[in-house]
Amino acid sequence: MKISVYCSGSITKGASDHGKLTWSDTERMEVAKGAAPHEVVFLNPDDPITDPGNTLGQFGRDMYQVMIATAVVVDARERRGLGIGVEMAAAGTFGTPVIVVAPPNSKYRADVLEYRGVTVHDYVHPHVAALSEAVVDDFLAAGEALARLVEAGALPEKTYVPGWLERAIGEYRDNVLEADIPMLEALRQLDRIPG
Repeated sequence: MKISVYCSGSITKGASDHGKLTWSDTERMEVAKGAAPHEVVFLNPDDPITDPGNTLGQFGRDMYQVMIATAVVVDARERRGLGIGVEMAAAGTFGTPVIVVAPPNSKYRADVLEYRGVTVHDYVHPHVAALSEAVVDDFLAAGEALARLVEAGALPEKTYVPGWLERAIGEYRDNVLEADIPMLEALRQLDRIPG
């Protein structure tokens, strides 16, 4: 079966981001290996956009990819920003499953944590725990979790798009998508017609 993964995580925006952990071919290969025998098409938020000045269209592109993805895999190996949280919340709104890669004893997960005056064992950040189907150690495990979701038929039908997302997705679909070569190629691979 052909499935798609939205690669959520930091993208390199400039020189100040040098050394930041980001999605690369290594992470994508591990997800694909774990998801086998399913074929994975990756939806990448860091593909070049035709009009970087169209910020609503750029946001719409990310939300469109989250909406059509089989699942969102979040790179939470280190501290992440506002965009990743919005992507996770939007995925929950669309019914797109979220799988979070958060290694043990990293920013969003700890064996033991002193938290609000108590000791918490097997801590997972509340937002990560509430918005994800699975929290896994690495990208291979993310692919395996994705395969289990697909094989269990645990992928809900996506029917609801709230207004705050529809405006951005509409801007992307109507004014950016027709020139977005990487996204059009992904849609061809997925046998989906833009619309």
